[in-house]
Order: sequence, then structure tokens, then C-alpha cells
Amino acid sequence: MNNKNKYKYNNNHSVYEFDTGRTVFFSRYLVVFISSCLVILSVLASSQVSAAAQLMISPTRIAFEGNERTKQVNLINNGADTGRYRISFVRRKMLDSGQIEAVEENEPGMYSDEMVRFSPRQVTLQPGQSQTVRLMLRKKRDLKDGEYRSHLMFQALPDASISDIEELASTESSKVSIKLIPIVGITIPVFVKQGKLSASASLSNFEIKQANTVRGGSSLSLNINRTGNESIYGDVRIYFTPKQGESVLIGQANGVAVYLPLDKRAFEVKLNPPAGLNLANGELKVLYLKPDESEKSGKIAESRLAIP
Repeated sequence: MNNKNKYKYNNNHSVYEFDTGRTVFFSRYLVVFISSCLVILSVLASSQVSAAAQLMISPTRIAFEGNERTKQVNLINNGADTGRYRISFVRRKMLDSGQIEAVEENEPGMYSDEMVRFSPRQVTLQPGQSQTVRLMLRKKRDLKDGEYRSHLMFQALPDASISDIEELASTESSKVSIKLIPIVGITIPVFVKQGKLSASASLSNFEIKQANTVRGGSSLSLNINRTGNESIYGDVRIYFTPKQGESVLIGQANGVAVYLPLDKRAFEVKLNPPAGLNLANGELKVLYLKPDESEKSGKIAESRLAIP
């Protein structure tokens, strides 16, 4: 994970983006009992964050293409505690900073949730237990060509004993009790691709940045530029070749997307050169590759940068 991951407040949600394209949402459900001027705040975040972290999801993106009508997502509770999860569709958009945020109500767009159904809608998983979520596509008649995308969200629900309103009602009547119960979720994109779609990419605006601390190291910032009528998704690889030496991998990031309708995304990769290697008097090669493919078979874009 690179240092682009950060919290961003948006209405009632905090958003935390992972480079895999998954997003964590913290929704705050507020229960208030009005009585007097004493306010007790109880923030119960840690247990829900743990529940989301222990949920393994595979695959982390779904794409219906051609005549495909069914897909499935596999869930595994990899933790030591029982987890309860609600499943739903949400609509999200990507900013040119790479952050993901909620789409405003009635904001126009091409969304897949209008034609993809799924089951079940809520699961309870014991430690080590797995569950399959099945998705079925029902295309509309005369569906317009293009790429449709919504995000499937898996919300870790609080323990029933924690969220019981009767428990809150039993508190002293002379107090105001405010209980913040975060609902943590992980999202994955679900695409429906209709017609002939294609996209290409280029890389630009390179800048090597040095961290403020001695141990912070350096990073490479760049823009990923997208053209075409389809989102792009790939892995970033950075190599350094000194004038008198061989090429060395010094940075990488997997699952970097640029979603429609964006035409560019800013990105930053932490550099980890081997001990003793000075990033000077050489050349940087930056590759954007199709996931799990080699430079020969899966290259999307490439740029080279001379380092004095």
C-alpha cells in the first residue's frame, strides 16, 4: 500500500481507498436519547474494523463480457471470530487523485446494479467458514453499448448485543446517551461491458519525491492517462538501470485502475532500491502491465526517464 491511501470525510462517510480498488466505508449510525446535558460517547470501531479485515473476498473485481450471464464471489472468514455481513450495491466514482467517493443521488452515469442481481444479501460466517455469493445478469432490451459499473459492498455488521436499542434505553433517564456504531465495508467493482470496447494508456508527469524523514525514503509520482471507452486496470512496475550496471526492480503496485469517465489519474509508488544503490546517473523505466502478465504479453504503457 502506498501513501496515497488516506481518510477523506464525505457527508456521513469516511472513505479509505486500497490500491486493489477496494474501498472501506465507515457509516455512523447515531442513536440519541435526550434527557439532560451529560453526553456519553462510546466509539466501537475496533471490532467492526477487525471483522472487515478478516473477510477474504475473491475475486476483487467482476466483469460480465460477451454472453456471460452468471458470476460468483467467494467469501472466507479468515479470522478467529464469527462475522456478520450485509451485501448491497452502491454507486461510486473515482476522482483524479485516485480517491473513491459516493455518487450523489440522481447523478447521471452508467451503472451495473440496474441489471445485476445477487444472492444471498446477508451472511453469517463462523471462523474458517466460506460462502458463495452468486450474481446473475439480466440485460435490458436494446442496451446501449458501453461500460456499466457499480460496486458490491460487504458490510461488517456490529454484534447484535452492541447495537440493541433496548440496551441503550435502559441507561439512566437523567443522561443523554449517544452511541456511534461504525459499519465497516469492503467494495469490489462489478462491470457489465456491452459492445466493442477498448482503452489505451500513457504515462506522464513524473516526479521523484523525497520524504521529510530520514527513513521515509523516496517515491515516484506520475499520471496514468486513459483514452477510449473502457476503464483500465493494471500493475505498475518501476526499474532502475545505472549506466554501469543491470536493471533492478525498485518499485511496484498492483491493481491500479483508472475508471470511466476519468481520462487521467495521479498515482504515487514508494521506491525501495537495494541497499547501496544510488538512484543517480541512470534510467528509470516505468511499466503499466495487465495483471499477472509479463512485459512481452501484457504491456499497456511504458515510459523511460533519465536520472542525472
